[in-house]
Amino acid sequence: MQAHVFETGREFLLRLPTGSDLVTSLTDFAKHHGVQAGWINYLGAISHASLRYYNQDEQRYEDFEIAQHLEVLAGIGNISLLDGEPFIHTHMALADRDGKAIGGHVNSGTIVFAIEVRVEEILGDPPERLFDEITGLSLWGGVP
Repeated sequence: MQAHVFETGREFLLRLPTGSDLVTSLTDFAKHHGVQAGWINYLGAISHASLRYYNQDEQRYEDFEIAQHLEVLAGIGNISLLDGEPFIHTHMALADRDGKAIGGHVNSGTIVFAIEVRVEEILGDPPERLFDEITGLSLWGGVP
C-alpha cells in the first residue's frame, strides 16, 4: 500500500445556521473559502435527517428519512473535487431521545438545529473523485 502525503493548511471552526441544509452549508463554505480538499468533523443536533445506505450488491444508494429531532453523536467527512467543484462526502451517527443510534451517508435535506464544525484544509493537488467500476462509486483518483 502506498500513501500520498499532503500538508495541512488552514483550520476553521464554524457554526452552521439553524434551519440550514447541512450538506449545502458545508459545500457553500468550501466554495467561499476556496477549500478544495480537507477533513471535516462535527457534532450537535439536527431537526430532520436525510440519509443513504449503499447497497454493495446492487451498487446503488437506498435513501431514507428520519423526521424527528436527533443528536449528532459524531459527524465525519471530507472535501475533494467532483467535476472540478468542491464535493462534501460525510457520514453521521445519530441518537434519538431513547438513545437508540442510527447513521449513514448524509444527503441534502438534513436540516441543522445546532451544528459545530471543524474543517482542516489539505494543501496540494486536491483528490478528484472518479468513477470506480468495481464499486460503482465516485472515489478518489490519483490517491493510492
